[in-house]
Amino acid sequence: MAEPFRQAGEDGLRPDRCRVRQGAGRPDRRSGDHRVNAAPKPVSTGAACWTLFVLFLTNVFNVGDRTLLGVVTEPVRIELSLSDTEISLANGFLFVLFNLVGGLFIARFIDLGNRKRVLALGLAGWSLATAATGLAQDFATLSIARIGVGLGEATAFPAAMSMIPDLFRQETRGRAVAVFQSSGMIGVVGGTIAAGVLAAALGWRSMFLVCGAAGIALAATLLLTVREPPRGDAAGSAPIGQRRYLADLHAACERALGMPGFVPLALTLGVAGIIGAVLGAWAPAYLQRSYGVPLAEVGLLIAPAVGLGGIAGTLVSGALADWLVRRRGRPVDMLRVPLVSLPLAVPFTAGFALAPTVALAMVSAGAMNFCLTCAVPPCINFAVNEADPRDRGVTATIMLAVTGVIGGGLGPFMVGALSDMLAPRLGAESLRYAIAATIFTPMLATTFLFLAMRRASAGPLPMAAA
Repeated sequence: MAEPFRQAGEDGLRPDRCRVRQGAGRPDRRSGDHRVNAAPKPVSTGAACWTLFVLFLTNVFNVGDRTLLGVVTEPVRIELSLSDTEISLANGFLFVLFNLVGGLFIARFIDLGNRKRVLALGLAGWSLATAATGLAQDFATLSIARIGVGLGEATAFPAAMSMIPDLFRQETRGRAVAVFQSSGMIGVVGGTIAAGVLAAALGWRSMFLVCGAAGIALAATLLLTVREPPRGDAAGSAPIGQRRYLADLHAACERALGMPGFVPLALTLGVAGIIGAVLGAWAPAYLQRSYGVPLAEVGLLIAPAVGLGGIAGTLVSGALADWLVRRRGRPVDMLRVPLVSLPLAVPFTAGFALAPTVALAMVSAGAMNFCLTCAVPPCINFAVNEADPRDRGVTATIMLAVTGVIGGGLGPFMVGALSDMLAPRLGAESLRYAIAATIFTPMLATTFLFLAMRRASAGPLPMAAA
């Protein structure tokens, strides 16, 4: 069936270009489902806000649990006799690889099945793997535990990005996405502080066990208190076995990748994510090696600097994006926010990497993180809003995959490998100059963003349900 389109250019959003949905009693040719497609019941404001709150907490644990190992890199590396390259492989490349490859398949289950149950299962799974990280004895067992965390956490982002558009109307959706995205910074703050304090008091192994147990409790809360919202396309969710799963997944990926501007937009987040991932993976070790900061104080320094900047960036950019769309009438105009913020991150990145004092490094890190996180809600919201409602989970996962592979995978790994290469000449300062090699990545991200805006403004985009 031919896909209807809308123009994302000068005409902006036009009600006469809305999607023609399947009529009542009409079979869904993709699924063979002959269910009558009644209009979905609207979700109450209270239920929507509670669901957003639980999704917020889930993402706090999602980001927080992946932050834990970065905080205790030094004691783990020393006890398990690992190199910087091995630590970056376990906590970066292998984690990201399985998180994203598994996530693409999991995302289609989320788009077709019960999102709440898939998310609760994923949360319980990654919490068990977090606890197992505390039992690691060598590089192999540490890697297996981190792979488990990566696979479980693959449920968090696509589930939320699939559910939020079904909970909030289009005019408030940008703020809802921004609130959800700010949970990532809360996770960085909470995970960094918890890891530093608990590891100093109990040891790094017990810290992982405690954090894993807390995640299992949250999974039970999610399963028992959140209701699955009706989908925006009113198609409901059919049993996975009734679908041509792989063919449907392939078609969903083609639709997402075929949206004008989508590929360079995903590359924008991927390249911009390099510094953020390096900050999460290597900032604690950087502070300990270059400035002599004790482990117990690392989280207390990083959390307010990075966390406050990130939270402010996500909330401010979400509000600005909504304002720009209302004022100018075109969804693509929300991308003007990161077009300004990304170049501003360059001098602050240099300040973080080359600062002579820890205070200046942390101030620079906060400003840098503000500029970088301003890019996330507008880019994600634009992509998900323009996607077919049936494809939102896959669309969000592709964005996350590119961000994870380029930013979360290659970024920390390359910094770790470069640090090992420079160590014979620079000693403990090798990590500082490896981080400095990422200074100009925000400008490359800006180039991709400009290209994405040009293509999105010129080409037709599939109409998503409001």
